[in-house]
Amino acid sequence: MTDLLEPAPSARARCRGCARKIEKGELRFGERLPNPFGDGEATFWFHLGCAACMLSEKLLATLAASALDVPERARLEQLAETGVAHPRTTRVRGAERAPSGRARCRSCKQLIESGAWRLSLGIVEEGRMEPIGFIHVECSAPYFETGNVLGRILHLTPALTDADREEIALRLAKPPPLAAPALVKAPAVELPPDDAVVATRRRG
Repeated sequence: MTDLLEPAPSARARCRGCARKIEKGELRFGERLPNPFGDGEATFWFHLGCAACMLSEKLLATLAASALDVPERARLEQLAETGVAHPRTTRVRGAERAPSGRARCRSCKQLIESGAWRLSLGIVEEGRMEPIGFIHVECSAPYFETGNVLGRILHLTPALTDADREEIALRLAKPPPLAAPALVKAPAVELPPDDAVVATRRRG
């Protein structure tokens, strides 16, 4: 089974990474896997940028073996090389504002406040990106073990406004949220024996 690059013959296929359409004529990456529904093989299609972000090692190998003229090859290789060097970066699905305050950050374990910027995470399994949780944008560096994730975030979240992009870039440079302080229990008060209490009351 050999992964491949080819121009899309139509616009019917959707990217298995971002779920958006792959336009006709656009160069796409095909991940070849055993057919989960029967005999033989199946091909799962990705935008080149999504493959660089999510299937970094596979895309690098396919680019190296391909003689095609690949647009933005240097940028794709840079994204993929970061994914190979820091495997957790391949989990990035995009940035979003938390719709509620119920989700916990996989890095610092603290709740992500409603309206705060967070990164959605996932793992590609059997040709599909499966969600696995979220982290604070500020927790990116300790979680991914690199601060070089902005390019991935911007590629995988194309609907971000310029203001959103600027805010996310600033938050990537901030330290992670502090863990909630542990509650300090008051020292236990040692009570006198019951007979001593009774004697004191009688004298009173």
